[in-house]
Amino acid sequence: MKNYSADHPGSYSCQAWSSVWAPNLVHVLACSALVLVVIMAPMTSTMVQAVDPDQLQDFCVADLSPTNPVIVNGFPCKPSANVTSKDFLFTGLSTPATVPTTGIKATATFATVFEYPALNTLGISHARLDFGPGGVIPPHTHPLASETLYVLEGTIYTGFVSYEGVLYAETLKVGDLYVFPKGTIHFQINVGTTHAASLNALTSQDPGLLFVANQLLASNIPDAVLETSLGINATALKYLQASVPPLGGF
Repeated sequence: MKNYSADHPGSYSCQAWSSVWAPNLVHVLACSALVLVVIMAPMTSTMVQAVDPDQLQDFCVADLSPTNPVIVNGFPCKPSANVTSKDFLFTGLSTPATVPTTGIKATATFATVFEYPALNTLGISHARLDFGPGGVIPPHTHPLASETLYVLEGTIYTGFVSYEGVLYAETLKVGDLYVFPKGTIHFQINVGTTHAASLNALTSQDPGLLFVANQLLASNIPDAVLETSLGINATALKYLQASVPPLGGF
């Protein structure tokens, strides 16, 4: 076998070490550690590089112009010379949305990068939820963000399902705060007799919104797959598919 150390004087092999030290337990452990370091070094480098970088400037107000030819992960920046203090102000959460596009007897008013371009690259967005009595935001996920919910008014029952399938849920009152880990299925319902509202913060400028029932039953998944997966027959599946309310979102 070709001796790598002979051709590369600056390198050291376990065989070369053994010529200096007599074979013993310390020698074996030293060689094993050297091999482990060599194997793990590229993996460690990859893990470090996998972390999302911080923003590279103090702000980058999004240029949402449909004619902008630049394609990036996010949005290109509006020229700083055209940015004013008004770009950083958003008043859209002062009143609730008028159309219940994301819930049943409930509305969501969004402040994502699409409504609030100053959020571009900052990794944050907000939403205001408003509920009539019995109003529901159905089970859903935000694949790109964790979320907190702060109760502004009323009584809200909310919770999430962990990756192990455990439901964590509480009844919240004014001033209470609850957190939903990234990607978990969660929901909200007004369990009081009056109007309820919350202010939610999310850790992405565009967190995404996937409603569980709609993703499952209002998509193009073959009926045979759904019938087998849910343990129901074709008649029951068609009933469920026809019952899912159309919902919008982020």
